[in-house]
Amino acid sequence: MITIRRGTKKRIEEILRDYPKMAKHIDDRMQELTVPYHSIDQNVGGGKSSKISRPQETISITIDEDRRLRAMESEKKAIEATVLESDADTITMITEVYFKEHPEFTIDGLIINHKINCSRNPAYQKKADFFVRLAKRLNMYDPY
Repeated sequence: MITIRRGTKKRIEEILRDYPKMAKHIDDRMQELTVPYHSIDQNVGGGKSSKISRPQETISITIDEDRRLRAMESEKKAIEATVLESDADTITMITEVYFKEHPEFTIDGLIINHKINCSRNPAYQKKADFFVRLAKRLNMYDPY
């Protein structure tokens, strides 16, 4: 059995809780990059700048090179791929515990209310396996 460090586990939980809002974060970041804020220059007068302006080229380079945008997109794709290869109980656990803004159940609550069809140990093992697979997709390697 592969173990994950506590810090890595907390980071994965944080990413999973942020997943439902990730599409909005990506759209907001794209908006920031495509429509940059330009402060109004109060300095009146002066000569014309000799700089040749190419805003479309600047925007495309910025979008392609933006690390924050790439990180959010890769996290979103990694979560989607890991969820797609998971079984129904694991999907239910992750959806109920991490994707909801106000979760109604813990994993134990899901077991007691028969939302998932396994006992406590297999449920936590499925969650741990999900975290290991997601950590590998996110390139979060633990040294042990």
